[in-house]
Amino acid sequence: MCGRYTLTLDDRLLRELFGISPEAAGDFEYSPNYNICPGSQVPVIYSENGAGASMRLMRWGLIPKWAKAPSIGYKMINARAETVHQKPAYKVPFARQRCLVPADGFYEWQKDNGGKIPYRITLPGEAPFTFAGLWDKWISPEGERILSFSIVTVEASEGVREIHNRMPVILADNSSRDTWLDMGTPVSELKGLLTSYTGELVSYRVSTLVNSPRNNFPQLIERIP
Repeated sequence: MCGRYTLTLDDRLLRELFGISPEAAGDFEYSPNYNICPGSQVPVIYSENGAGASMRLMRWGLIPKWAKAPSIGYKMINARAETVHQKPAYKVPFARQRCLVPADGFYEWQKDNGGKIPYRITLPGEAPFTFAGLWDKWISPEGERILSFSIVTVEASEGVREIHNRMPVILADNSSRDTWLDMGTPVSELKGLLTSYTGELVSYRVSTLVNSPRNNFPQLIERIP
């Protein structure tokens, strides 16, 4: 599972890092976020109707086209890789509406004596990366248009498994990102991307202040000995 993550870059650095032109980045401003929670509006890289990659703000928690109300999105923040091609809410987005979710870390909680200890997990040097995601567009009866997304998860890799048994799919290089966004990629190749990350990951304990979605400041990502 992935229930919280971080993205501590501003919108200008995001565009530069992922090669998104100002014209393709949409009209939005984004500030560093140290505690991204379900329902948050965050930058997502996607392609619509065969066009080139664009970056837009989307709501975390996928709202299927057929949903009666947007509240269903809070139950759909993650899509399991094992069944993503079968579930009614995800099979169409998996086929034609895949996206990249920029991040530079994510949180998981380790059970300990009846409590839970929060950890932040990053690439070495806290290098930015992307999660594999799925997006959809929901239009309310009044005409409100909401773009939303889910993060695809898999069984945790060895280093993360000690903290939690699931983790998000990490796409850390341009080749895997291009393959995921290419709507012509065969299903077998897509499934090959949906695996536990095999590269080096760094995990460290952080303050329980991250438990509250109301808290969002740099101290949340500081290491606790």
